[in-house]
Amino acid sequence: MISTVKGMTLIELAIVVAVVGILLTIAIPSYSSHLLRVHRTEAIRMLLQASMCQQRVYASRGRYDPSQCQPVSEYLRYRITYTSPDTVGRGYLVMATPQGAQLDDPCGSLSLDQNGMKGIGASGVSVVKCWNGR
Repeated sequence: MISTVKGMTLIELAIVVAVVGILLTIAIPSYSSHLLRVHRTEAIRMLLQASMCQQRVYASRGRYDPSQCQPVSEYLRYRITYTSPDTVGRGYLVMATPQGAQLDDPCGSLSLDQNGMKGIGASGVSVVKCWNGR
């Protein structure tokens, strides 16, 4: 009689562990990069919302007023703040400053002003690349 042994050998198990390890070393950095882009896109959405609110205030009052449009502060990846270049309400700048794990984002902080001028806080990175989610 021939008995059959069921199970895996140590070599087969080592090969499986090695393959899983290789896949993880490729997948984890790619996933982390993807998460940074997703959170940056969410911050851009919040900046655009804040800008639209300011444009509505300007249309109804004839001046910008950052106190009328308070950004959502519950989003923990970025801190959204308004600044005004003057006290007469001729302009505004809304900024998204990264916090926590988002500090690893190569784009750094994001900004948008009353003229639709987009900016980033990092050097060596294209504004277009950061604002288009790449």
